[in-house]
Amino acid sequence: MRIAVENSTWNNIGDAFYQTSLQHMLTRSFPEASVFSIDGPVERAFRPGRFARNAFDISDVYDADHFVFSGPILTSRFPVLYGDLIRRIHERGRSYSLLSVHAYVEGAELEATRELLRRYPPRAIHTRDRSTFNKLQGICDCMLDGICFAYFVGTLPGVPNVSTSDEYVCVSFHSQREPRLVLDTPNARELVTADLRVKFFNKLPSTLWRGARHLDFLRRHPQRLGQWRIVRPVHGQYPFNHLTFGRPASYTTYNPLSFLAVYKGCSGVVTDRVHAGVAALAFNKPAWVQRLDGRYELFRHAPVQKRGDFLVIRPDALQAEWLRHTSWLRGVFAIAISDSLKSEAVKETNYK
Repeated sequence: MRIAVENSTWNNIGDAFYQTSLQHMLTRSFPEASVFSIDGPVERAFRPGRFARNAFDISDVYDADHFVFSGPILTSRFPVLYGDLIRRIHERGRSYSLLSVHAYVEGAELEATRELLRRYPPRAIHTRDRSTFNKLQGICDCMLDGICFAYFVGTLPGVPNVSTSDEYVCVSFHSQREPRLVLDTPNARELVTADLRVKFFNKLPSTLWRGARHLDFLRRHPQRLGQWRIVRPVHGQYPFNHLTFGRPASYTTYNPLSFLAVYKGCSGVVTDRVHAGVAALAFNKPAWVQRLDGRYELFRHAPVQKRGDFLVIRPDALQAEWLRHTSWLRGVFAIAISDSLKSEAVKETNYK
């Protein structure tokens, strides 16, 4: 059995977190299968616009028995971006599944998505939030109301350890100006007990912010928050250096494992990016996450608790979710994608 896993459509590095984690869990769950990464639709990854006609579509070249697509792909453009690819998979007698997905669509757009999925049904669907699960009910028999696979990046091998005598917090904001951060108890030993106050500036409409952000590098940004140094992970891949490195201690890389190391070694995260918060929780770090839109639901459905204004997660609760997801992959998911793909993987009972 050859399982092809979409692991390239990274509009920002956060997409790499759940796609790489998903591929790793499939590899561990089915050691007898050939599990490999593939490119997703070029228009999702690079948004080439009218130049899409010049892109080489490699999706017809891949040879696999089952294809796995993932992420917040169920938008109004899902039938355009994935429709022909899914149709060709079915015409070749192959199958596909949707894992760790989120649906933005409502109304007529949701019905158009459901119609495509009914016409070419996936073998399995795993959702990362309850509302998406409800929207897709009845599409196929094999469904799991789960959590985002990015919560399991702690199981990935090869994430480096960061060794530094200067403890740091990760601060990452992209949708607006970085807010002013104030600690009312600056001598606290933990970030969650330091009484953090997040003071936002007047938020610009997104269309105006896209222009105003080009001058953000002219502002003064603090380099410390109490006893902690501030490190600023930059998830987006921007074409301008002043957007990527416009603030002190900005960090970016094309390597998702190196990126995860920054979250693994930090004392906490303050962010408006959901996958920055998820990565922190995956490594048992507290996360302050601004609620922006429906994507925040991936925190509500996970076994997350509140400590003041911070989100935290118990390692045993995360282990229970890992066991639930691996059991589903090795059980009903394996049966759904192929009767020949029986899960005979070595039993693993520890979250590693």
